[in-house]
Amino acid sequence: MPRKVKDEEPQCDFSNFERYLNELEQLVERMERGEQTLDQSLQDFERGVTLAKACDKTLQQAEQRVEQLVKKHGELKLEPFSAEE
Repeated sequence: MPRKVKDEEPQCDFSNFERYLNELEQLVERMERGEQTLDQSLQDFERGVTLAKACDKTLQQAEQRVEQLVKKHGELKLEPFSAEE
């Protein structure tokens, strides 16, 4: 019996980030095992793309918040986030 893709449209929300990331990891693991039908794989892939987009939006929001909170010389100053630092 094919698995149903959840109808829930993921929202850009910090409280759901971990749950969506875990669900995405489970989808990838399930697809990597190669035990699904083509239809199941396509449903999981579609859900994965939706979850990845929601996680990306959440990470972009977090990055913007970090940029806004950087203090320089006692004033709030926007600075681009640098992963190298």
